[in-house]
Amino acid sequence: MAPRHVVKFPRGSARALGAAAIVLGLGLGALLLLGPGRETPSQAATAPPSTGIVATYGVGGVLKSNGMLYQWRPEKKQWVTLDESFRLDGETRKVLPLPVPAGDVARMEGFGFIVTRSGVCWLYNLDANRWENIGRP
Repeated sequence: MAPRHVVKFPRGSARALGAAAIVLGLGLGALLLLGPGRETPSQAATAPPSTGIVATYGVGGVLKSNGMLYQWRPEKKQWVTLDESFRLDGETRKVLPLPVPAGDVARMEGFGFIVTRSGVCWLYNLDANRWENIGRP
């Protein structure tokens, strides 16, 4: 029978090896999640102000920091402004410009209802084709 060789590691080295494996795993996980072409939170925070998405609404709608509302049109496979999206559906709307700066928008569930950071509510009146300040609840 061949002699057994026992390797003895210095005390605490198993713990250090485990910690190194965890750090390596977290690093690899971050690379997989962020991958090439994906922004880290710090990169997103330093993106040019006119290109950032501030909020989403409905399915496929985004509000950008420049105040523009865009809607994804799957049949065209492209983004269009919300007013253009209505035109493609045969409707005439004048949703843009928004009644408040994009940075003031706290919530936006649908394209026509905005709650500002100060709590003021705005409703898009479809009959009058204009925004109305409906105040605070």
